[in-house]
Amino acid sequence: MQEIIFIDEGSFPTPEGVTREWVQGAAENRDEDEKLFSIIREAFQIKIDAGVQVPTYPQFRDMIGQFFDIIKDEKNCHEPYVLKEERATILELEAIDEVAKQYKIETGKTLEVRVCIAGPTDMYFQAFGATAFVDAYNILAEDIEKFIKQAFKTAKNFKIKVIALDEIGLGLNNKIQFSDDEIISALTVASTFARQQGTDVEIHLYSPLKYELICETPINVIGFEYAGNPSYIDLLDRKVLEDSNTYAGVGISRTDIFSLISIVNEKYGINAWKDKEYMQKIVTELETSDIIKKRLETAYSVLGDRIKYANPDCGLAFWPDQKLAFRLLENTAKAVNEFNAERIINK
Repeated sequence: MQEIIFIDEGSFPTPEGVTREWVQGAAENRDEDEKLFSIIREAFQIKIDAGVQVPTYPQFRDMIGQFFDIIKDEKNCHEPYVLKEERATILELEAIDEVAKQYKIETGKTLEVRVCIAGPTDMYFQAFGATAFVDAYNILAEDIEKFIKQAFKTAKNFKIKVIALDEIGLGLNNKIQFSDDEIISALTVASTFARQQGTDVEIHLYSPLKYELICETPINVIGFEYAGNPSYIDLLDRKVLEDSNTYAGVGISRTDIFSLISIVNEKYGINAWKDKEYMQKIVTELETSDIIKKRLETAYSVLGDRIKYANPDCGLAFWPDQKLAFRLLENTAKAVNEFNAERIINK
């Protein structure tokens, strides 16, 4: 019986006193690597300590920008947007390698990691807008493949378990002019190498509206935001997933922090942004392990063993602080562990 694996979606709050703008500048200039790498490593360790089984490197930068900024820099390219493979690096992977090395020393096991990369469709739309230039779209897909190849070269002390393509707009953005065949082609280019390495390739969608299109690519995991949008699961046909040997990654804990805080504010008649002690209500009343586990149970009743991964809906970049983000991850880990344990007992 396959246990459901707990992953996270990547982004995380910066530590107190550090802004995302500082991280962006430090990543671009590479003049404060010691401090930058320390911040990344500490956040990554927090995820491990919270019980994330396959943690994603901590993302403190804009998901699309951290990749496209490299691609649009002429010195990194053979010709416009045609990236030199050796330039397709993710510095966060370099930083977490030391944590993975220590993990191996302490546990005797190789840490499995999820690597998240902007998908070609979202990246194209941000770079070029709605006008469809198929050649440029395919070039970006090839660039993404280069980032993936370099990620595997960087993974000295950890194993890449999941490559995730972030395509939040796919299925939501009606301005995208590419045909289904063109989207399938680009996603195939971006995902084939990783699948050849035996790695799961996930596509992280907000909505699984176009999931049948994904089932025609090498991508074998469809991640979607179920906790905040339970009706999304009704869009999926379990048989279609089975016939294409595709799995689901299900968001089981809510991450829409502004909505969650609004609920707390309304219930207690306060402003939790000022009365910060009320922030804890998010993880002690709204997103408890019991509530999260019930969501997973409901999702499993629909999709069964097509669910391979469970995770928070989205990243936690805009959560108030790392402690609260830790608590949500911890609650989610407890929910997944208890769900798996009960399945074994009831088998």
